[in-house]
Amino acid sequence: MSKRTRIHPVQFYLNDDEQYILEEKYRLSRMKSKSAFLRKMILYGFVYEVDYSHIRKMNTLLG
Repeated sequence: MSKRTRIHPVQFYLNDDEQYILEEKYRLSRMKSKSAFLRKMILYGFVYEVDYSHIRKMNTLLG
């Protein structure tokens, strides 16, 4: 394997309710990696999604 910059694994346990909440927040974030999602939540406390669909639509119409 290549040299990793993140060398400290973290493991924790969740009950069913906490697991459901985590999965829902992860799904709503639309992030591709659950590790990246958890890292961002730990470091910054929140993850938000910005809806740029109207800008993409206008860009398509202009193009």
